[in-house]
Amino acid sequence: MTNHLSIIKDYSEGSLTPLTQDFEYRENHKMGSPKDNQSHDEVQCEEGPGVCALALTIFSLFLIIVTLPLSLFFVVKVVQEYERAVIFRLGRLLTGGARGPGVFFVIPCVDVYEKIDMRSQTFEIPPQEILTKDSVTVFVNAIMYYKVAN
Repeated sequence: MTNHLSIIKDYSEGSLTPLTQDFEYRENHKMGSPKDNQSHDEVQCEEGPGVCALALTIFSLFLIIVTLPLSLFFVVKVVQEYERAVIFRLGRLLTGGARGPGVFFVIPCVDVYEKIDMRSQTFEIPPQEILTKDSVTVFVNAIMYYKVAN
């Protein structure tokens, strides 16, 4: 807290040196050596499902195999040509992005999927009455078109 106060105090007196020194300090320590950057990147890339997530997934797959004829009704999903399915496993997006069109498998109790319509959609905006600068009333209505991409 005192560091911020000294910077504000120096800034009010017209001296910007603490700000530039702080900036240079951050830049020098951010760069680091290439070895430090690689180890930092590896830690970020290794983030994945934890032990509990893997245990839940394996347990759900075991239940699917045990109840195989009945479980096919809950596991197999179909997406039409104009739709894509985005699958979340325990709240995280699965690698590979959107699935479809076609048949795909979902693990019940672990996966949640959302169907996204890729067709152009329309949304009608109700008419609005607008008053211009020269006191003329104008009625404006619109239709909004939108389409999901990627």
